[in-house]
Amino acid sequence: MLIELIDVLISGITNGSVYALMAIGMALVYGVTKVFNFAYGSFYSMGGYLAFTVFGLKFGYFPVLIIAVPLLFLAGFATEVILIKPLRHRADWEMAAVMVTLGLAMFLDNTFQAIYGPFTKSLPALFTGGMELGPIWIGNQNMAMFVISIVVLTSFMLFLSKTRLGMAVEAVAQDMDGAQIVGIPINVVFGVTFAVSALLAGLGGILLAPKYFVSPFGGWDILVKAWVITALGGMGSIRGSLYAAFILGIIEAMVGYWIGFTWILFAWFAVLLTTLIIRPQGLFGTWG
Repeated sequence: MLIELIDVLISGITNGSVYALMAIGMALVYGVTKVFNFAYGSFYSMGGYLAFTVFGLKFGYFPVLIIAVPLLFLAGFATEVILIKPLRHRADWEMAAVMVTLGLAMFLDNTFQAIYGPFTKSLPALFTGGMELGPIWIGNQNMAMFVISIVVLTSFMLFLSKTRLGMAVEAVAQDMDGAQIVGIPINVVFGVTFAVSALLAGLGGILLAPKYFVSPFGGWDILVKAWVITALGGMGSIRGSLYAAFILGIIEAMVGYWIGFTWILFAWFAVLLTTLIIRPQGLFGTWG
């Protein structure tokens, strides 16, 4: 029983680390722009399909990351510059932006289906095999997912706290008007915010693709999960999203193992609703 529990916890922490990547991407956009990005799940799918395409050219995971990371960054930046920026002169630009991202999500998902077909695509594992720690077996795939996620998360937090651009992002999230008064370039911050968010979502798609496959409309499940995580952590809170991702990742693993995978979202929403009844602003209601 104890060995089973440890195996489940390892699986939950691994999934939670990847969910944290995607959740902080959504929290970042909402925290800075106050816009809910409906196309977020489509960038997750984009990452998976980019990986599938590069693998089709007989390359490995390292070339996948080298090629996919800048493309995802550019796709997110272009989304903000081409679709979101022209709306910001309007009084109701946040709602208009939400509708635009919804339209973008439908456009991208149908484009994926037209190019790759309606059926799921599978990707090979990053690493095969594993290692034994006494009676516990840890797969190399899980270790790779966890290590890559932690490295990216650490790099992201250092970017926010140690670079001028990162501190500018936090300043805009806390007070956009004040940031403009002191000369922070809002256009640059918004563009980088969407770019980093798309990158984190797509990277999550690359890491989870060997485990959950890739499908044209599979990003909607991820969108829901990312929303639940950010709502539980507190909309716009980076720190809250990190805590919530690991909490819900462990809950997912436990429910899936002992009750059944069909009950995972039920359990997630039960935890979310219970938390919001007690603490309506989530675990951390402000920028973390």
